[in-house]
Amino acid sequence: MKMMIYTSLLSIVFYGSLFASASNSSETTIKACVDNEDQTDNTVDPVSGGSSNSNKFTYPKVGDSITSFLNPNLFQDPETIHNIKQQLRAGKPVMIHNAFQPEYAEAMYQDLSSAEGAFELHEYAHEQDDFSCYHYNIYDLQKYTPLMNATLELFNSTATKEFASELSGRRCGGQTWPAASWYKPGSHSLPHSDWADQRTVAYVWHLTKGWKHGWGGHLYWMSETSFPFVPPSFNTLVLFSVNTRTQHMVTSVNHLAGDVKRLTINGWWEDNGWLPSFEDDLAQFAEGYDDWLDYFLEDSARLLEFTADQSFRLGQLQAECAAGGYYDEIRCNKLHYVYETLHEGSYWYNEIHYVEL
Repeated sequence: MKMMIYTSLLSIVFYGSLFASASNSSETTIKACVDNEDQTDNTVDPVSGGSSNSNKFTYPKVGDSITSFLNPNLFQDPETIHNIKQQLRAGKPVMIHNAFQPEYAEAMYQDLSSAEGAFELHEYAHEQDDFSCYHYNIYDLQKYTPLMNATLELFNSTATKEFASELSGRRCGGQTWPAASWYKPGSHSLPHSDWADQRTVAYVWHLTKGWKHGWGGHLYWMSETSFPFVPPSFNTLVLFSVNTRTQHMVTSVNHLAGDVKRLTINGWWEDNGWLPSFEDDLAQFAEGYDDWLDYFLEDSARLLEFTADQSFRLGQLQAECAAGGYYDEIRCNKLHYVYETLHEGSYWYNEIHYVEL
């Protein structure tokens, strides 16, 4: 296994039978077996849609796991799985090249490339949060192609969400809506964290061919010490655990890109709906704890697991305690500590030191 060093980005690459994995360890090399066995049932040619004797692809079925469509050379390797878990749980993004089976990636690329009329402009700009974005998406389920619908079912299957939870250590049992994105010339997204609603794990499946670095459209990861980036590429999967520190951005696409399309499938796995409460719903959250507050008090790093909705609910409970609406002094003290620690600067992205003149 050849290790490529990135400052804060785990990069896993397949080149034939050799794959490389970025980490903070020394270089080693191994050979990975390549499974070339063709699928034979209910298959289509990913390019033309007709039958073919090679490069066959079977659409995902309801209940299928995403693991059945990922590159087996990657996700059948225990060491690689271990590295992915470590990086995700440490709050770092993971970039996986040649992530899905090539027939699936090609079929999705052809599908999105031919769906130009389904993409609609999505733009947002607001001075209050200093964020703006400008890109084209397919959010309307009525405009999803059959393959997009099958992909939605795949990412939403119980088996897939259990796999996402196992990799990330986050709760991913909620609904997810994988959507298509097309960054045309001028498209961009200013820095943001994706920390909203009940989002726990973000995924971006890059499906771009023939892209030149000078055309922009790079996904930049904004860590405290460096700014690694992911250029548009084909069949690259980016994963990261969403929290208040996961700031990233997409640089503007240059007009020189012309008709070359920067395409992705992206979305978020979400929590299954748990919100902090003074009621005893511990079995729904974490086994082995008499109080869900103890789960966070045991390890302050777990505070980053709070989703945006859960953090908002935490504030409501804090206000209830302050107003005397809840009379368990011990739990209110615990809640106050968790709430104050969560909202300290160390848990929120605030790297720039401002000097007032």
